[in-house]
Amino acid sequence: MAQRQAAQGIAGVAAALRTIAQQTGTWGARPLGSLITSQPSTSFAAAFQCEQVSPCRGMARGSPFTGFNPGSWFDYRKIVYPDVYDANESLLCDRYKTHGTVVERFQPPQPYTNWNPLLDPELERRVKYWHTWFWTSLVCYRSLWAYRKPQLQQRMLDAYKNVNAALATGDLSLAEPYVSEPMLQRLGGEIARRGRSTRVEWRLVGEPDPKDITFVHGAVVGNPMKQGRLSFVQWTARIPSKQVVAVYDARGRLLAGDPNKELDVVDYWVFERPILKAWVIPRPGPQGATWRLVDRLQV
Repeated sequence: MAQRQAAQGIAGVAAALRTIAQQTGTWGARPLGSLITSQPSTSFAAAFQCEQVSPCRGMARGSPFTGFNPGSWFDYRKIVYPDVYDANESLLCDRYKTHGTVVERFQPPQPYTNWNPLLDPELERRVKYWHTWFWTSLVCYRSLWAYRKPQLQQRMLDAYKNVNAALATGDLSLAEPYVSEPMLQRLGGEIARRGRSTRVEWRLVGEPDPKDITFVHGAVVGNPMKQGRLSFVQWTARIPSKQVVAVYDARGRLLAGDPNKELDVVDYWVFERPILKAWVIPRPGPQGATWRLVDRLQV
């Protein structure tokens, strides 16, 4: 009798482990989109709630763990999409779309003035820039889903062309997808101060290669409430280009620039994106977040 009970116990444990493995494998193989469309969890106890039956009856029906669903007690959606399924994170993301100001303004490297570079303050500043650049890169790769530097460089180049075209033509709809709301208002102010009587011609002489855009400074800052995972990443990009600029008055007289002269221009633009910091599982959110221009530095 004891041997029979022991055999039944071993068979029940084996059936339970087999069922858990099957359910876990099914959960792990689910497509990414199912993380959003799945039903919300209830509680840990609900995952294991089952009909009260005798051991022999339970083993006859398969296993008391039949229908085990890890998502019922472990809400993985709050980890991947906290801006959707976490009330606090959702409130922060809705309230703070941008940090509003540049965390630290970049200054181009200056020549060393001390015969010993180790004693020169310029060396300390360059090391600090390198440290913040490395930290910002690490945060981006660990926190942002599918973060790739070439894609960001292309995004910056598109923003550079469209923002300059918007300033030249006065059509802010060209710049709107690429700039933050405060920056859009500043661009509108520049166009208004220039007046409708002034006409600007602007064009790039050959489109720059995205690889020529370099990230010279980075910064990561938390949200103003200093709560949750919501943070902001800022990259200062060095954008070299060849341009032709000419400004005319209402009568067509040339006021500034030269339509036949190419200018070598180097701009420093600051781009920002809200992120949900992570170290293990990168996140795609916040919903609708993208890299946008927040300032143009005068250096």
